Amino acid sequence: MKKISFKSLIIIVLLIMVIILPLFYPSGVTPIYFRLFLLFLILINSLKLFKIVFIDTKVNRIISNSATILFSIFVIFLLLEAIFMFIPRSHAIDFTLASKLWYQKYWKPINSLGFRDKEPDNKNPVILFVGDSYTAGMGLKSIDDRFSNIVGRELNKKGRNYTIINIGKLGADTIDEYKVMRNFLYMTRIKPEKIILQYSANDIENVAMENGLTFVFHPLMNKYLSAIGSGSYLINYIYWSFPRGYLVESYANFLIQAYKNDGILSKQKGNLGLFVNYANKNSIQLIVVIFPFLGNVEMSDSIYVNDIVNFFRMNKVCVINVSALVKDIPVSERIVNLNDAHASKLVNRIVAQEILRKLVIK
Repeated sequence: MKKISFKSLIIIVLLIMVIILPLFYPSGVTPIYFRLFLLFLILINSLKLFKIVFIDTKVNRIISNSATILFSIFVIFLLLEAIFMFIPRSHAIDFTLASKLWYQKYWKPINSLGFRDKEPDNKNPVILFVGDSYTAGMGLKSIDDRFSNIVGRELNKKGRNYTIINIGKLGADTIDEYKVMRNFLYMTRIKPEKIILQYSANDIENVAMENGLTFVFHPLMNKYLSAIGSGSYLINYIYWSFPRGYLVESYANFLIQAYKNDGILSKQKGNLGLFVNYANKNSIQLIVVIFPFLGNVEMSDSIYVNDIVNFFRMNKVCVINVSALVKDIPVSERIVNLNDAHASKLVNRIVAQEILRKLVIK
């Protein structure tokens, strides 16, 4: 009996450690392999406990068979848990365990300035790509698949030697992007010949909040699954594999209020005007790439795309309306995956080709 109690205690302690570890160290080689070792210890001790209770001891056949089935399910769970610790999957917002693994594996290279790009230089004329997660390449495993890198590669093939610099920043809004750009140019003393500014719906977010609108995002798991689901790669992956419509709907309502508020939209256009003025003052060609919600182009056009497109056209800025480029492409081919609606490799290629057509090359 003491032996059974001791084995049970060991298994319980190990299980608690296994569940707690991802809450603090969801990725990284050392934590992952340490957790794998813990799962192995659980499996070994569980096998020993099962042998003591149900093989070495006479037990009712029905109970023994039931226990065997339950134990088999438990072993399968442990094996699947071990496997899913090595399955990365991007998510629109970085909070799932699979997303943490994805960042750990694919979010590189990171240069000395903190951008997902190679080290910047100005040996050749510079085309500077400014934006948020779409520019940074969220969901893309390689920076070579981003529209910025494709543009650079195609120009080089044609013997047009340009340096492509990408300063996309996750979660940035318009004013953040402008500050990032000015700070980058000040620190590096680089003078770009062309600026490609990427715009998406959430670029108005901080302006809206500064003017009274509120949006609180709580990407929580179901309360009944939260305890173990946050500490299990398998359960976490399965749960977040299904799109959570209520999150999209609440955020869409927030954006509708923001873009339909004349005061908020006016201030946002003022922020966008900073890029227009900077480009005009420094004789820089400015091209603006406007991304819709790739999962719902029609809704995006009515909420913000048409307004932002018209603003730039009125200011005689070259605009690329991605809505028009992708409207006939199936949604599944536009986006990275069901939970990450960032641009797919296909859409990045299409956008890159359109940028190449708009560039004024001397």
